[in-house]
Amino acid sequence: MGRFGILLGLLLMILGTASADPVERRRDQYGKDFSYFVYPIGGDIPGLGSAFGLGATVLNIFSTDADFTGFSIDGDFKASGYTLLDMQLLPQRLILDLGRYAFRVAPLQFNRGLDSSKDDYILPKVEGDYWQSQLTLTFDERRTEFYYRLGLGNTRLLQVLDKDGNEFAAIDTASRFIRFSTLGAMLDHTDDRLDPRNGIRGEFSGAWFHNTNRLQSEFVTMDYNLSGYIPASRWDTLALNVFYSRAHLTRKATTDYETLRAQAGLGCADLQPGAEREQCLQTEASLIEQHVLQNRYGRATALGGTQRLRSFANGRFYGGQSLFYGAEYRWNLTDEHTPFDIFVARGVRTGIQLALFAEQGSVAERFSDLWKERRISYGAGFRVVLSGVVIRADVAYGNEGGEFILFINYPWSMFSVDDPS
Repeated sequence: MGRFGILLGLLLMILGTASADPVERRRDQYGKDFSYFVYPIGGDIPGLGSAFGLGATVLNIFSTDADFTGFSIDGDFKASGYTLLDMQLLPQRLILDLGRYAFRVAPLQFNRGLDSSKDDYILPKVEGDYWQSQLTLTFDERRTEFYYRLGLGNTRLLQVLDKDGNEFAAIDTASRFIRFSTLGAMLDHTDDRLDPRNGIRGEFSGAWFHNTNRLQSEFVTMDYNLSGYIPASRWDTLALNVFYSRAHLTRKATTDYETLRAQAGLGCADLQPGAEREQCLQTEASLIEQHVLQNRYGRATALGGTQRLRSFANGRFYGGQSLFYGAEYRWNLTDEHTPFDIFVARGVRTGIQLALFAEQGSVAERFSDLWKERRISYGAGFRVVLSGVVIRADVAYGNEGGEFILFINYPWSMFSVDDPS
């Protein structure tokens, strides 16, 4: 825990400085510059694959702070949606966000823990759609905020494939109602919410995913995120991050292996004797063991993908708890406020950026086991900072090879469209 302790101490030192003398904002946090973009989308998310389509964004509609984004992509996964953000119910005090999303994905689902094999996974193909809304109470130029997020919708499991593409027959494909809610707060003592270069940001959230399946435990996932930004050179920034997540059970379901196998298994016993049946039984045993662990410990926010441990697939490592820290040096090649107006886009470009980053993370069922083992990720990125959005391309390497990520906004977010709950 030595390096983690050093980094946490450094962030707390910055927090003390920020609390004593809050950093001034570089620009108005309630932008009024009208902008719009129509753009092709090429998304590459480790563990989900690649998809391409079209998106459109309108910022600061009718000289207000309200923004609209709509998108549709198709490929290895399919997704579409639209959002209305930053609608001021009470000017600069109470903000409403609304969105609707639809998806069809087949993510790689790995076993729990750091010791799970990257070649041992299943592919549950899922489709669904949901509405999401958020109310935010904000103060002091958005330095202090409290929010409540609610999602409602339906999801359906279409099929489950093993890593060789074989389909399991005994799968419940009934549509299920989903409801998830999040209560959170943020203290943002940085010079800018979108592109911070100085100060500190602390975030906390508790997320509840409500389900009606009595064979699955219910739990609250508590996330704690602390980021510090240290100015370097003329425009550059050293960004540091510590993230901790823990699941707390609120309703414990059965952990009896035979009960779960009988009611939530893959139906392997009904297959004819042979290699296919044996492979099915082996996969089923692994899934039931994972089910037992989740019912006993819950599931904290996973590591891997677009936000943390970027060289690994989305959701690669998970357990009852997770711990992460990272550092990123950002070279701002330009520091500008350059308006542009072409047929498909109008807005303001505020910077072009290169970055180098290094990250470490660990997951375990118990806190005492965290950091006994860890996984490492490092790489480089290129970013274009526009009014209201950061377009990010990262190349990352680690214990299991490399990944390329094309995504929006900076890493280490508490909320990301590839993991919206």
